[in-house]
Amino acid sequence: MKDKHTYHDSEASGLLPDALRVNPYTVPAGYFEEMQRYILQRCNVIKASEDAFDVPPGYFEQLEQRILANVKEQKLKSAVSEAGFIAPEGYFNKLEEQSFNLYKLQEKTDSPGFTVPGNYFDALRERTLRRALAVPATSRKLAPVRWVAYAAAACIALAVGITGLLRLPGQDQAITREPLALVSDQDIINYLELYGTTSDITYISEHLEDFGERNIGEGLNEEDIEAYLNNTL
Repeated sequence: MKDKHTYHDSEASGLLPDALRVNPYTVPAGYFEEMQRYILQRCNVIKASEDAFDVPPGYFEQLEQRILANVKEQKLKSAVSEAGFIAPEGYFNKLEEQSFNLYKLQEKTDSPGFTVPGNYFDALRERTLRRALAVPATSRKLAPVRWVAYAAAACIALAVGITGLLRLPGQDQAITREPLALVSDQDIINYLELYGTTSDITYISEHLEDFGERNIGEGLNEEDIEAYLNNTL
């Protein structure tokens, strides 16, 4: 074995051997030219492998329903023994013969058997329009208009209502001017029972026996009673 490529520090020249003066590292031809494409290809492979583990939106929410649907489908298939589609007995045996007879019949006939006059479809639209226009319009006798009577009745009711509203303030003033002495005790009791509050009815039921001993309104002046009636109405 030759040691001409062996480096010895003890050599006086201090130079490297010829084999060690060259670059010992080499790359394939076109390595750096293809490096960019190779790196991009590796990145795409990594991204594709990551996307392979993604699931569609709502996958786990609908997973239970799909599993139950598949289970029901399998149970239904096991319960039904037949495919559900049946053909008459001897159908396929006669099908070939029927097809052959139909083919021979078509060879003997020159036309399919269904014909229309010449330019039938070209003039079909015009004929349809002429028939539609030739139909006379149906005349209907209109019933007499009744909304006039309803409108008149509504106007009369509106006029009566407005007149009553205009007369209400004068009537209220006339009623308030009447002396309260003309109103009987029983009328006041009946009024309070019908239009009074819950506290009024309770008070009447508790002091009903006292009403026979004294008159209603004793100790109250007319201004207090008028103020109460105005607030209650």
